[in-house]
Amino acid sequence: MSSAIRRPVLVPHARYRWDKLRQQHQLVFPEGILVLNEPGAAIVQRCDGRPLAELLVALGEQFPDANLGEDVQGFLERLARKGLLRDATDS
Repeated sequence: MSSAIRRPVLVPHARYRWDKLRQQHQLVFPEGILVLNEPGAAIVQRCDGRPLAELLVALGEQFPDANLGEDVQGFLERLARKGLLRDATDS
């Protein structure tokens, strides 16, 4: 990944939630909310500092028919550019 995120983790001011009322997956942060689709929610829920390769294996088990590599990397890079994700190895 060009952003060098090897162990993705959400930044402290961002969190995943399931909005029961609206029946939506959301990534909530002080400036707003991103509504996530099912694959996006699955990715965000696994951004806990585990290695990217492990994250891809877990997603592959949940979405066996999907070609995830480039899509997941692109999604993580977009979250990082928005300041919602960082590499867990960065202090």
